[in-house]
Amino acid sequence: MYITIYHLQIFVIISYLALTLGVLIVKFVKPLNKLLDYGKNADLKTNSSPSSPSSEIVQFIADNAVVQKSWFTHFYICLFTLSTATYFQECHKSMLGLNDSATYKNLQIINKLLLAQGSRRMFESFFVTKFSPTSKMNVSHYLVGMAHYVLISTATYSGLEGNCGTSAALTIVDYILMAFFGIASVQQFVTHYQLANLQKYSLPNFKYSSSPHYTYEVIIYTILMLFSLKNGFNTVSFMFIAGWLFVITNLSITALETYNYYHLKYKEDFKIQWAIFPGIL
Repeated sequence: MYITIYHLQIFVIISYLALTLGVLIVKFVKPLNKLLDYGKNADLKTNSSPSSPSSEIVQFIADNAVVQKSWFTHFYICLFTLSTATYFQECHKSMLGLNDSATYKNLQIINKLLLAQGSRRMFESFFVTKFSPTSKMNVSHYLVGMAHYVLISTATYSGLEGNCGTSAALTIVDYILMAFFGIASVQQFVTHYQLANLQKYSLPNFKYSSSPHYTYEVIIYTILMLFSLKNGFNTVSFMFIAGWLFVITNLSITALETYNYYHLKYKEDFKIQWAIFPGIL
């Protein structure tokens, strides 16, 4: 049973690294850049004539392999469902013979935070975000997003299953990290609410970065990673480190695309200096 859990954890790590590499390839291999476009970014950019057969294939995929952008809602249904299932999972301590109470406690916290994140984002998707019926995203965006939420849920499940037992007591550090998670979650909700109530594709009144909601998302996953690292480096923490690397890479690239969109559309009216991390990017 432990070998199975271990192999599952290795699979999560490798999958996250593969997703991260895939995102970087799409960003830095110019013929594939078209796959980054969706929503407002795709609406603004003009379609140039493909210069090679490979460019024609990419252009065809970008134009036709699409789904409704409202399918983003599926991500959070997935996260909420899997996190709920993990929350009610049966403990198999006697089968595994393992009991790291501190790690088990940290994974329980991660699971509850992911459940809170999934619940909030699902609520926002249904009642706050205003998806345009004509807005599309490439199916690759959809598949990568679904893979991420399946993987982060699997990381939590396998970590709990591999360290099942009695949970340790909460510490001051736990309370501090959870407080930062709550602050980042509230701020992300506020940002999403502001974006949802903008006139379509108008310039948001953000001060420090053009995509603060992505900044808060990175903070949220940084906190999850820190919880996994509290007991050192192991396959459990490496899963969340790999997940954090994917999130920061994916959202940084998406934030840069959004930044370029605002710069192209609003030109001198666009005053924001940073895309996602003030002072850095």
